[in-house]
Amino acid sequence: DPEIQDKAVFALSQHGSPKAQQALRAYAERAEVPDALKEKAIFWIGQNQNSENAGFLRSLYGRLKSEELKRKVLFSLSQMGGEENGRWLLGIARDTAQGIEMRKQALFWAGQGGVSLGELTKLYGDVGDQQMREQLIFVYSQRREDAALDKLFQIGKNDPDRELRRSAWESYADGYLGGGS
Repeated sequence: DPEIQDKAVFALSQHGSPKAQQALRAYAERAEVPDALKEKAIFWIGQNQNSENAGFLRSLYGRLKSEELKRKVLFSLSQMGGEENGRWLLGIARDTAQGIEMRKQALFWAGQGGVSLGELTKLYGDVGDQQMREQLIFVYSQRREDAALDKLFQIGKNDPDRELRRSAWESYADGYLGGGS
């Protein structure tokens, strides 16, 4: 019964013990579990922030078929924070074998999850794809650090792509005039 399974997932998530966490991880891996329940298990695994759960989610990502479940893993890892999760999210963002939407999601959540602005600004020169650069401009616009505005200014002034320059200037103006720093 899906309703009972849903309540069991929630109960395990509230129990904090290593056995309860292991049961949630095992449940999330089961092929016969409906995606809606698997999504909840992934969410609750991400809420219990420990290295074992983070490692599990990173390894689960590659075994998932559902784009929605993959997005839930990206979100959960961003909520956990931490350098290792941030590096992993940036790895997904750089991985051209991933679909562009998944790469953009990984980049967004890396920016929201506390990846250093230094790492994010360095990435701009490493990605050649216009959509990823556009996403980076958006990620910079979401940060409230002087270095984010500096990067937007630099892109607006120097990027050879006219559309990216325009986007950077708009984001810069929004950040500067909107009290960004």
